[in-house]
Amino acid sequence: MKGKRLLTVALSAALIGTTAGMLAGCDGGSKGTELVYWCFDADMAKQVTDYYDTEERALGYDIKVEVVPLDNMLTRLDNAFRSGKNLPDVVALEAETFKKYIDDGANLLENLDDLKGLTSEMYSYTVDGATGEDGHLYALATNVTPGIFAYRRSMAKEAFGTDDPAEIQKHFDSWEHFLESAKTLSEVRTEEYPDGIKVISSYMDIGKVFCGSRSEGWVDASGNLAIDATLTDGDYSMMEVAKQLHVNGYTGEQTSGDGGWYAGISDSDDDKIFGYFQATWGINTNLQNNCESSSGGSTAGDWAIIEGPAPYFEGGTYHAVIKGTDMLEEAKDFVEFFSTDKGYLTNWAKEHGDFMNHRSYMEELVSDTTANNAFLGGQNPYSAFIAAADKINGEIITRYDSEINGYFEAWATNYAEGKTEAATIDAAVEQFKAMVAAAGLNINVN
Repeated sequence: MKGKRLLTVALSAALIGTTAGMLAGCDGGSKGTELVYWCFDADMAKQVTDYYDTEERALGYDIKVEVVPLDNMLTRLDNAFRSGKNLPDVVALEAETFKKYIDDGANLLENLDDLKGLTSEMYSYTVDGATGEDGHLYALATNVTPGIFAYRRSMAKEAFGTDDPAEIQKHFDSWEHFLESAKTLSEVRTEEYPDGIKVISSYMDIGKVFCGSRSEGWVDASGNLAIDATLTDGDYSMMEVAKQLHVNGYTGEQTSGDGGWYAGISDSDDDKIFGYFQATWGINTNLQNNCESSSGGSTAGDWAIIEGPAPYFEGGTYHAVIKGTDMLEEAKDFVEFFSTDKGYLTNWAKEHGDFMNHRSYMEELVSDTTANNAFLGGQNPYSAFIAAADKINGEIITRYDSEINGYFEAWATNYAEGKTEAATIDAAVEQFKAMVAAAGLNINVN
């Protein structure tokens, strides 16, 4: 068809067993006629075909999209950077691991300072996170992933006499109230809930909330390990809340993400689970996709969301331009489109329940009844998303977060469960510090 351009969507070698080196990237192989884009899931490839690479836009060049699974993306990208060959022009980076590329942006990425004027409508934590140590902007986020607390409406009515999100938030707006409400849920005794209701499936689900709501990141300005007081100090620190949840039997004692954890979503577990801490994307990916039981039952429509006790985020997609690309202006246009185009941002949000990185467009969805979510009992989720996103602190993001969060959660678990080597918070913290020191990270541990 006249005017029809080529879009190639290639699965990575890890998925289909093809040979390495299939891309011609920033080593000059594309010679300015093809934009190469690496992303980490099929939905992102679909966004390109449905919204960007269309006949109507008539870009005048080809786009080659390669889906590289997250498990392989870092290795693939690092190897390409080392060799200087087969690099893409634009890469989608996942929020949990993107910071190391941002902090070394001067050597790896084109700065996007000329796009800073677009960031006034973006959520500040995404801009903070995409800014390198040198002060330059190296990426733009396309979506925003604040965490919320999703709960079962029917269980809320049993325990609190209402399922109204505004009222339920009052019961979960602090960790003190969270523990009080966990106790209330545990004391429910009805024919349907003879053994009470568990507030969450895994007590360490609180870890991502506490780690994401700190006021201080893991590394201070002098390069020293910093431990935020909310993790260790007081009755409602992460350490103490985890211990109280465990000791009092307020949770399902599952491991996050295992079979039993998912079973609670569909009421297939022996324990009845009230809620789950989820990011925006988790409503669909985790809850909606796992709400049906093998017996044919479903919890769809029996959910609602609230902000919960503290702001946090989980995941997110940032687009960066590889340094030295010969498609620089085209690459910047690509990045700009996926963070600013109203048609794409609003339509994708409504079709997929996603929350995009443009404040005004998302605020418009609060009063848009077509954005109401049937899975959430008809609730419009955008007011909760916006309220949560506004409170996220992007200044705490470091390149070490995923690794150090895991270390701290491990020792918080040991403390909660009364392990000998973590009998006190101080002892657990010393073990945590030793683990960080042994990891060989570029951090001073005192």
